[in-house]
Amino acid sequence: MSAVTSADTRSEQLTNLRPARDSANTSCTSVRTSTALTVILPCYNEAQRLPVTLQTLLAHLSGVPGQVEVLVVDDGSTDATVRVADGVAAGDGRVRVLSYHPNRGKGFAVRTGMLAAEGELIVFTDADGSYSPSDLDQIMAALGEAPVAVGTRASTSGPVARRAASRVFNLAIRGSLGLPFGDTQSGLKGFRRSAAQQIFRHTRVDGFAFDVEVLWLAGQLRLEVAEVRVQAMQRQGSKVRMLADALEMLGEVWAVRQARTNGAYGEVGRTPTPSLDVAAGIAEPPRTAANTPSGTPPALQAS
Repeated sequence: MSAVTSADTRSEQLTNLRPARDSANTSCTSVRTSTALTVILPCYNEAQRLPVTLQTLLAHLSGVPGQVEVLVVDDGSTDATVRVADGVAAGDGRVRVLSYHPNRGKGFAVRTGMLAAEGELIVFTDADGSYSPSDLDQIMAALGEAPVAVGTRASTSGPVARRAASRVFNLAIRGSLGLPFGDTQSGLKGFRRSAAQQIFRHTRVDGFAFDVEVLWLAGQLRLEVAEVRVQAMQRQGSKVRMLADALEMLGEVWAVRQARTNGAYGEVGRTPTPSLDVAAGIAEPPRTAANTPSGTPPALQAS
């Protein structure tokens, strides 16, 4: 089954989205508020790992009312993820829970969170706690320099087989869409609100290759992207199936390329997609290696 969603189908799905705790609030329309930061946790069957991740994150973030929100997006879990998230939200007003069925994929979950987020800065990170609060600090700081900031994991982390597969995948991405980034699949990325709105209103990929689509769209929109060195911690219980998911992601990336060729992205996709032969030498979207300023942004300071 294709993991690329049509615009009409996506609109219908977002209309049917329901908050897990408050059935009266069914809108996913983004609202301008004074909230400084939204942290999105896309979840699928994370009942075991989510409590520690939320505890660590909430201890790090500001406790000033209305300054920060943590948005848990349940991607059709079949375990107790929603119940666990609701329990935390009942005791901490910074936590908001959105849930829908059936499971659609991480790309759909992140897009849902981005379009529902109320923060001026919006960051998504893995619900298993793979990235430390200090990495979140760095992404936040980098958003002071660029409208998009992406984590780049150290190439020495993780099992040898997975590192090799990641390298092959990144080479395939460079060949198909011409992305220059060393790590397209890091689970820690941040956006200024305006950039998130520009990008995620156009995204179509529901699966793991959504990261690739997001970075490609940032290039089409000429949005500067800051790359931030981060260290992903290995967690037990990974849901990534290395070979199967890699093949599925390559299929999704090809679908993005075809959708661009067919004009499905409209005006935003007018910049020519490179041929496989010349992709490695194309003009790159603006990007920087972020020099993280000292100090902690106010929204990350625990009260």
